[in-house]
Amino acid sequence: MRKKLPKFPIPGWLAAVVTAVLCEGLLHLWTAEALLPARFLTVLVLALGFGCLLGQVVSFLGRGAWGKAVTVVLLVAVAACYLVSFFVWQFFQTFMSPITILRGAGGVATGFAGDALTLVVRGLWRIALMLLPALSYALLARPVRTQWRTRWLTLVLALAAYGLGFTMVQARPADAARLGETYQYESAVNAFGLHVAAVLDLGGGQQQEDPGPLLPPAPPAEPTEAETTPPSGETEPAVIDYGENKLYDFDALAAAESNSLIAQIHQGVGAVEPTKKNEYTGLFQGKNLIFITAEAFAKEVIDPELTPTLYRLANQGVRFDDFYQPKWGAGTTSGEFSNLVGLVPTNGGSCMLEAHQQDLFLTMGKQLQKQGYSSAAYHNNDYKYYDRNKNHPFLGYDYFMGYGNGMEEGVTGVWPQSDLEMIDFTIPKHLDHTPFNLYYMSVSGHSTYSQKTNAMARKNYDEVAAFCEKTGKTWSEPLKCYMAANLELEKAMASMVRQLEEAGILEDTVIVISPDHFPYGLENTKSPSGQGNCLDELYGYKSTNSMEHEHNALILWSPCLEGRDIVVSEPTYSLDILPTLLNLFGLDYDSRLLVGRDVFSGAEPLVLWPNFSWKTDLGYFNASTGEFLPTDGAPAATQDYISWVSQLVQYKIRYSSQVLDRDYFNYLSAAVNESQ
Repeated sequence: MRKKLPKFPIPGWLAAVVTAVLCEGLLHLWTAEALLPARFLTVLVLALGFGCLLGQVVSFLGRGAWGKAVTVVLLVAVAACYLVSFFVWQFFQTFMSPITILRGAGGVATGFAGDALTLVVRGLWRIALMLLPALSYALLARPVRTQWRTRWLTLVLALAAYGLGFTMVQARPADAARLGETYQYESAVNAFGLHVAAVLDLGGGQQQEDPGPLLPPAPPAEPTEAETTPPSGETEPAVIDYGENKLYDFDALAAAESNSLIAQIHQGVGAVEPTKKNEYTGLFQGKNLIFITAEAFAKEVIDPELTPTLYRLANQGVRFDDFYQPKWGAGTTSGEFSNLVGLVPTNGGSCMLEAHQQDLFLTMGKQLQKQGYSSAAYHNNDYKYYDRNKNHPFLGYDYFMGYGNGMEEGVTGVWPQSDLEMIDFTIPKHLDHTPFNLYYMSVSGHSTYSQKTNAMARKNYDEVAAFCEKTGKTWSEPLKCYMAANLELEKAMASMVRQLEEAGILEDTVIVISPDHFPYGLENTKSPSGQGNCLDELYGYKSTNSMEHEHNALILWSPCLEGRDIVVSEPTYSLDILPTLLNLFGLDYDSRLLVGRDVFSGAEPLVLWPNFSWKTDLGYFNASTGEFLPTDGAPAATQDYISWVSQLVQYKIRYSSQVLDRDYFNYLSAAVNESQ
């Protein structure tokens, strides 16, 4: 006869408290970029409040078999929410809001099931640890009746814990601001814990009925401690006034607007300094445009011998020495959004869906459609993933084709699909229909990086292995597979350039390549060479902040640029792409409506991250720690300057949020049309 496990009188409310505190604490320990004791303690205190509230619910479920079963299910459900958030973070290296996770669940389940299963199997011990209170309660507990006095005490404890926790938050101004004007889901998880962030997100985050004035801050009089002046006897070169990228009278629009919230946005935009037109304005006027968002691309892929076409495009066009693609919070779709729309994707995975509900007249697709360009958007994976079949036509493309609505006729059904096959199948469709505007979302560079799971890694592996043998590189197996997968993009670009040249239209074509995000699949893979994970191995150092982590490459090339040695050494990022292209193609636009800048306009450089960190030519500000890291050789920034840029970043992120949440461009289009 099998001996039964002993039972102990364990109240359900206690199991609930332990579950909440344990799950919240483990999630923070496993994901925190830097473990800050004060923040960790705050997370635990707030989790105690959540656990006590959860305990209140459990205390009314009864102590019979039914009540115990429901309690166990509830505890497992709570732990499962934390586990899902952890595995999403581990897979994408970012926290995603519940809505974003739900919207992307189908695509992950079908497209990346193998990758996700691998992470889950490797994390079985984490699953067991988070489920430990629920399993222990199920196996060992003899439920006991909860007295009303205990219920009142746990309620008081919950209120006290939340009161103490948010008091501790207020002691750290940077975190306190995340409850309001600098709310962002991932930073909220880090600062308050998952349950608080989820409540904030489901309640609209910082969204308010009347957010108050939306105005950019005035710049400081003294940005640096020592202003630089031309040496004695030297004069600054004469500045040619090419005019401003400015179209609308926002003061007049604000005065005529009956909606006070929209009027506030008009006023804020009108207070922004417009960028200047310049010697590069209209350089690409009338040329074809091919824009590629490259899956999991990194600048380290670019090599004169292994990827000669990418090397040519990166070094013979405009050379960007300090480019970033920030981790926006929803993987590929938010990276695409930043590349194409030029706004901060404040709503994570929902940004593209919400954006197409309004007139995105500033995108290159919409602007070039007005110029009579033919256009198309392509993707060599599932055409419905991230609802691209619904989103991309709203961005200004005549049609969108992916795998499942036409691409399967020219692309083999393997994982990941071939970028080369996509280019060879689609480019010939447009050679006789110029000028054209084509957009590609590649997939060949997608994780995971092994010959077993990645068809592109298998296809190109021998070439990479031969390159390593020839050059003496000691890349680990995952890194070889990553480079092999990206070799398919190299072959695609070589084929594209060849076809355009043979058709006699290469001289009239502009090619842009920007990543969607850094190769997070490498960060999930331990490097056998002892360099930590394989992302560290790729970079050649261990990244410790967003600036080091999310550096990347932007390719902007046309034959007319070769030999001109155009270098952009200032910090740039994905939100600078759209205004730069609008200027280069000579398209009329109002620069104040976009978050980034035309990199040739002379406007002050600014790269921002969704957690409110930022970088300028003077240095990098880490919003998580409050630390400012000056750029080597740059003048020392004043505290007023650091405060001003931080406020400017808040304005730009808040503005982007208001554009999406208030359908601002619809109001603007209607007001402009009415005034004409």
